[in-house]
Amino acid sequence: MARVQSSGRYTMGPEVEAFEEEFSRFHGMKHAIYCNSGSSANYLSVAALFHKQERPLRRGDRVLVPAIAWATSYAPFVQHGMTLHLADVGETWNAAEVEWLRQGMKAGGNQLRAVLVCSILGNPYHRELFQQIARANDLYVIEDNCESIGAWWGPLGEKQWCGTTGHLNTFSFFYSHQLSGIEGGMVLTNDDELARLCRMLRDHGMTRFEKPQTFEDEYRFEVFGLNVRGVEMHAAIAREQLKKLEKMCMARQANWNNWELLCHGLPIQIPPRSRLAVRSPFGLNFTCESKESRARLAKAFRENGIDCRLPTGGSFRKHPYAAQWADQQTPNADRIHETGIFIGNAPYEIAEKIGRAVKIMRETL
Repeated sequence: MARVQSSGRYTMGPEVEAFEEEFSRFHGMKHAIYCNSGSSANYLSVAALFHKQERPLRRGDRVLVPAIAWATSYAPFVQHGMTLHLADVGETWNAAEVEWLRQGMKAGGNQLRAVLVCSILGNPYHRELFQQIARANDLYVIEDNCESIGAWWGPLGEKQWCGTTGHLNTFSFFYSHQLSGIEGGMVLTNDDELARLCRMLRDHGMTRFEKPQTFEDEYRFEVFGLNVRGVEMHAAIAREQLKKLEKMCMARQANWNNWELLCHGLPIQIPPRSRLAVRSPFGLNFTCESKESRARLAKAFRENGIDCRLPTGGSFRKHPYAAQWADQQTPNADRIHETGIFIGNAPYEIAEKIGRAVKIMRETL
């Protein structure tokens, strides 16, 4: 922070540029586009696909989305006039059930053009299944990895980071996430055209990031964009956090393992990790036996100074803004919406806090 203050540069300067280079190198990706939030990263990704020279997305196209995600995972598709088809979730809380995917594919028909994949609360999504579907149907893939920085797939020696499997991949550096810049977001891509489009869309739709050829080119607008630029202070903080990311994720995993062991015998269901994957636990999440038991537990937690909340955004269909999609059936996501809950995790050891939380769970459930 002091380094930024002394530089006199506060927005879109050397810290942003350095963080983009470091973050893309960490993930083994070609391009990183930093912006002001993960929500903006999602918007930039969808908007960029609408501006591609070949095979752009168009209003009226359909997209397959998971039934559990965050509000601004869905919003850019709706704001661009696309139709959503929901894939219900499985036991990992990620969209996975083959039958639901088939139904979504069938409902989308020939107009199905894209698929949104999300790794919920640090648990990697079902990579093989969705990649197979995307390749077989020539779909654009957007991987929303805002909740799962630091999670990965593969046996030892073959690590692939979450947030690297889509045509566009998005991240959030909100203060409660695994890598905090206070605020901030990122798009990763290996596609040169999509990277250029994201940079333009981030900064009013102009080409100022490119070396101008003429005086007029200094203010050349090619698309209708936004101002969602990132600021230097947040990028500088995130750069320091990135250096510690793997160590912090290991601490989160250790906390999860301790909590799961202490919860043995409780009347709850803890989502298993995805196959051949290592999670980066955002929080400690589970479902209770009923809506009533969850309500009792939430009350007990908060009376004892332990905050808790609905997992992610719960079931998309259960919110007022999803009324036009309410006829789609997502019973697993709906059950999590009614009975799911999670409490905090930390990038350091919190055994005492976890023990206290489990004691309350045993007394209440």
